[in-house]
Amino acid sequence: MMKRKAAAALALLMTVSMLAGCGSDGGDKGKKSDGKTTLTFWCHQNEPWVKSYEAMAEKFEKEHPEYTVEVQDYPYDVYNDKIQTAITSDTAGPDIIAVWGGMAPNFIGTDALSEVPEDLAKELDKDYMAPTVGSYKKNGKYYGVPMEYNLEYGGMIVNKKLFHEKGVAYPTTWEELRDVSKSVSVKNGDIVEMKGFEMFDTDSLICNYLAMILQTGGQYLEEDDSVNFATPEGVAAMEEILSMIKNGECDLTHLTDGDYCFNDVYQDKGYMASVGSWAIGEGTGTYELEYGTDFEYVRVPQYGDQMSFASETGWGLIVPENGKNKDAAWEFISFFSEPENLVEHNIACSQLPPRKSLLTNETYIEKMPHVEFLLDILPNGQWMGPYNTSDMREVLNQTFLNLCQEENPDVEDALKEASQKITSECKYGYSAE
Repeated sequence: MMKRKAAAALALLMTVSMLAGCGSDGGDKGKKSDGKTTLTFWCHQNEPWVKSYEAMAEKFEKEHPEYTVEVQDYPYDVYNDKIQTAITSDTAGPDIIAVWGGMAPNFIGTDALSEVPEDLAKELDKDYMAPTVGSYKKNGKYYGVPMEYNLEYGGMIVNKKLFHEKGVAYPTTWEELRDVSKSVSVKNGDIVEMKGFEMFDTDSLICNYLAMILQTGGQYLEEDDSVNFATPEGVAAMEEILSMIKNGECDLTHLTDGDYCFNDVYQDKGYMASVGSWAIGEGTGTYELEYGTDFEYVRVPQYGDQMSFASETGWGLIVPENGKNKDAAWEFISFFSEPENLVEHNIACSQLPPRKSLLTNETYIEKMPHVEFLLDILPNGQWMGPYNTSDMREVLNQTFLNLCQEENPDVEDALKEASQKITSECKYGYSAE
């Protein structure tokens, strides 16, 4: 969810000036002296993504010379507050906003967003997979268009060099995964100096845990959409992952410091880390490693008998209701969403495509062969549910941390308490359907 953030220090330096400027961003709306209409596009700072947005803006301008699209990027740490200020302002702000799906309900619930036009809404119903649109719906209507299929389950970064030096093959079953994880991990007192398999950061824990419940035939969502983790499947899955910590295969470092487990793999401090395919770019970019030589991205062995998992709604595009160029903004989003354009963006950003029709797209598969195995499982995903998933994961993560501190924890009781807290505090205040 909070993937691809900018540095907090930069965010603090820019916060005051940005928030103060929210009301002024819309001052140049309308046509310029050259007769063109300027569309302002907000996004968060992420170099490959910003470049892709700018390339799409340029492509749109060539086909629609009556428009100019200005892309403005901001640090993620203050981005959502900036959006909230802009869309509730009396003065028009941006025309188009790239938003994290988990935060979209905060904006949708205020009735501050423009409804997706009918023709594009039909496309969402017809060709977009359920997890990609879940958070963009209110009372059966859409208020956002997904740009990706957000998947934090299914793949893992592996340190190829460490596996080669150890003479160990990548695990292909859950039993092999646990055996390898135990055999390669090194613990020195309370410190795990070499990690085996890691899935304990703020994104990975909840996604893997829910997948484990679903793969063993369980379900955590009741018919009324309340959460219930305290099922036999939920208890068994929690006990399984608790054993990874108790066995010293990994530790709780990244669940408390907000960092990602894959950093250990890239720094030769870990063998395997569950994460979405987006992290491949961190390896080749931030760490300047070579894919296929230093690391690879492979399938996480399935825990249960049936492939199933839960997914949050990922990044998408929204249009503020107070925007001055709403029709033009939706025209740009419709252009962006055309299969050939969307697949260009997904490739550029190492994303998974949200449209069913792109699962067999030859261009995508040719450019992204290392994630082809994920395309096969995307239709098996369910939407995580009508919850503020940021708050939902905080409750589950804290529950897990508490359980790890207890010598003989009552897992079922702890999961009951967490389920009740999530249901009462994190559920949307409106119906998605």
